[in-house]
Amino acid sequence: MNAEDMYKKINELNSKYVNESSEFEEELVEHLKNKFPEEYKLSLEDLKNDGSDDPEMEMTPGRFVDHIGDKGDDFLKEYEAILKKLSE
Repeated sequence: MNAEDMYKKINELNSKYVNESSEFEEELVEHLKNKFPEEYKLSLEDLKNDGSDDPEMEMTPGRFVDHIGDKGDDFLKEYEAILKKLSE
């Protein structure tokens, strides 16, 4: 699955489970950081390289997609599970 498809799927999941995805963004990032630590570190590096003053504050779930590689299906399953739990 390519990055464009991943972003599309994330947006579909956001629409399905929450009115506004930013509502749960912090919890999502925290959970994904623990589940995909290597991808989190790489995403933080991207933010630093892009000139971010506070990469951890600017981290979004979508940032993981650039580094998720062949773990895309696992990432989407995890993302959906978190949204389901948070939206209950």
